[in-house]
Amino acid sequence: MAQQYMLDQKPTESLQQYYKRLAKTADQRLVRLEKASQQEFYKPATQWAYAKAQRDIRKWLPAGQEAPSVLRFNTKIPGIDKLKPEQANEKLIAKINDIKSFLAAPSSTKQGITNVYKKRADTLNARYGTQFTWKQMAKYYESGQAALWDAKYGSKTALHTIAYIQKHREEIKAAIDQADKTNIVISGTDGVIKRRIIKMLQNNELQLSDLY
Repeated sequence: MAQQYMLDQKPTESLQQYYKRLAKTADQRLVRLEKASQQEFYKPATQWAYAKAQRDIRKWLPAGQEAPSVLRFNTKIPGIDKLKPEQANEKLIAKINDIKSFLAAPSSTKQGITNVYKKRADTLNARYGTQFTWKQMAKYYESGQAALWDAKYGSKTALHTIAYIQKHREEIKAAIDQADKTNIVISGTDGVIKRRIIKMLQNNELQLSDLY
């Protein structure tokens, strides 16, 4: 999370100066996230806080203006020069709050994204006795598997399933090697989870390489 002193207005700053400083800082983070999205384990970097920031910036575009593909905070608020000082300040404060929301979001930095993955891995490991690393969680989420499974089965069910897969991965790999995807038999006791994994494999929804 951004340090609080950085988000607070300095005693020597005017509201306009404060806005400019935060906007420039936020724009630098947007650029870093765009670069991070080209790197392994950080491909979803332009989702989460970045995507929300783009939506917030879009609200401040002049009416009727076609939005560029990439938006930045540090732009003049349309029509602000024509407003009374108190109204102009209200507009500035509203946009400053959008900027602060982005800067305070954990996923607005690479380290913050790493911490999000670490927390997810820690939660999963504590709940199911698995040993996932943050990089494995990153691979799972950036592969698109998380979005697919969450939408189809629900996030809790999806996480329970990948926990089972880690604990029984050698058995599942062996079963796949010994049969085609229409005739897979997985032994064990959790019948519901086994049937779900077999169905995912048969429907090509499950690629074990996306989890390891």
